[in-house]
Amino acid sequence: MTREALPVQTILVCKNSMLREGLKHTLSGTRFTVQADLALDAPYTSEVMPALYIVDIHLHQSGTADFVRGLKERREGDRVVVLAEEFDQEGMMSIMQAGADGYCLSTVACEVLVKYLDLVMMGETVFPAAALLSNLATSDRSYRADRVAPAESVEALPTISVGAPIRTLSSREAEILHCLMQGAPNKIIARKLDVAEATVKVHIKAILRKIRVTNRTQAAMWAVAHLPSATTDDGLSSSRQAD
Repeated sequence: MTREALPVQTILVCKNSMLREGLKHTLSGTRFTVQADLALDAPYTSEVMPALYIVDIHLHQSGTADFVRGLKERREGDRVVVLAEEFDQEGMMSIMQAGADGYCLSTVACEVLVKYLDLVMMGETVFPAAALLSNLATSDRSYRADRVAPAESVEALPTISVGAPIRTLSSREAEILHCLMQGAPNKIIARKLDVAEATVKVHIKAILRKIRVTNRTQAAMWAVAHLPSATTDDGLSSSRQAD
C-alpha cells in the first residue's frame, strides 16, 4: 500500500453538529477515518499513524492559533487544518504562523476539500490564494488612496523601498517566487523552468534567506505583496514547506 493510500486517523474538533455530520459524510468512503470517540488528551502509541485534526475556527475564535500550536506540539507528524466560513487575512496569518498545515474555507466543494486534505498529508501547506490576492489588492488600493496628496503636489508613490529584499533577487528567483504564488511544487517548477529539482530547492533556500521568511507559505505571501500579480485559480493554493 502506497503512502498516499494509507488510512488517516482524523479528529474533528468542532461543536457544531451540522458541520461535524457534514464532514463525516464528506469523508466517508475516503482514507480519512473519523475517530468520533477519540479524546484530545488520549495517549498515542508508536504504531499509530500521524493524525489529521480538522478544527472549526468558531470553536476557539481568537484562541485558535494557541490551540493549533498546542496540537502541533503534542506529536511530530500530526497535521492540523483549520476551517473558516469566511476569509480573514490577519487570522489566517496568525494560525499559519502557529504551525497549521492548512487554512480552508468551508464553502469549498466536498471533493476539493478531500483533495486538499490529501495534499496536507503529503506535506503540503494549503490556503485560499485567490482570497488572499483579492484582499491584498483591496488593501493596497485603500493604502494608496489614503496617501494621495492634493492634485498639485501628487507624485508617484514608490511600491518598493531602495533597500527592499527584492533588489537582491535574481531573475530566476523572481520566476520561482511567481511559481510559489501559484502553489506549484518543486517538481512542477523544475519542469516549467527546465532545471533540475535540486536546483529549484537551492534557489528556494536562497529566496527564503533573502526575503527573511522561514517557509514557502510565507514566501508566497511575501511575493503576493511585493511582486506583480500572477494569475491564479479560485481554489486553494498549495505549497510544500521548505526543507
